[in-house]
Amino acid sequence: MLKKIFLLNVFLVAITYSKVYIDGVGREISVPEKIERVISTVPSNTEIIIDMGLVDMLVGVDIYSEKLSDKLSGKGILNTDRLNEEKIIELMPDLVITSKHSLSKGKESLKVFDEIGIPVYVIENPKTLKAVENSIDEIGKLLNKKYESEKLKKDYIEKLKNITLDNNFKKKRVYFEILNNPIYTTGNKTFLNDVLEKAGGENIFSDEEGWISPTLEKIIEKNPQIIFVGEDRKEVVNDIKTRKEWKDIDAVKNQKIYFVDEGINRPSTRVLKSLEQIKEVLSND
Repeated sequence: MLKKIFLLNVFLVAITYSKVYIDGVGREISVPEKIERVISTVPSNTEIIIDMGLVDMLVGVDIYSEKLSDKLSGKGILNTDRLNEEKIIELMPDLVITSKHSLSKGKESLKVFDEIGIPVYVIENPKTLKAVENSIDEIGKLLNKKYESEKLKKDYIEKLKNITLDNNFKKKRVYFEILNNPIYTTGNKTFLNDVLEKAGGENIFSDEEGWISPTLEKIIEKNPQIIFVGEDRKEVVNDIKTRKEWKDIDAVKNQKIYFVDEGINRPSTRVLKSLEQIKEVLSND
């Protein structure tokens, strides 16, 4: 019944569908001229929408986005790894903004929404700080909020430039531990690697590509001078400090283990806080 109601609603407003865009997985998406009800399924996109001053447009978000604003309290109804068909249909959004992270079945995850006429736009996951600008542009275009997006992008570009302006200090060998069981970190060609490098660090695994799970021995061999951990993983620090094999690693021996804002893994405007924290540690060490 709910599906029929939604289909009727889509039919009644179909004449307002006048914009067609190509999304991050190559699909043609028809988007209404007027957008009032939006669902965001990953925190990075949610943060950009909030920072554009458009939080009131959000009628539903993922469970991690709910804590990003008091106005999103009670709206965290989705997991980031899949699109919940029933919950999305219940909210009758004008638009769903998602990423590849939410497509548990690839493009097949989008089939039901195409059939009933809910536009779901997949934003390409930024792999560099520069690429965040594209996400801002895309979201502003989709929501028909060009002024807000251009203002936010200008502010982001200016802050990024100021943070990375003076990186003349000597580069330090840096290791970022994402998970400790199993150990998980980053090689090159990832957003996190770009943040570490733009902050003035030298990722000890820049010679490998993507997300990797190195052995303890390999990290000992690389001998990082500084270790970073997300502040949401504080238990990892205690684990690192108690690894007997690591007692002679420079970062452990010299107590150079630091927390970084948990937003470091989210390719949005708010990553600048993490970038600034890392830059401060590296430039003052």
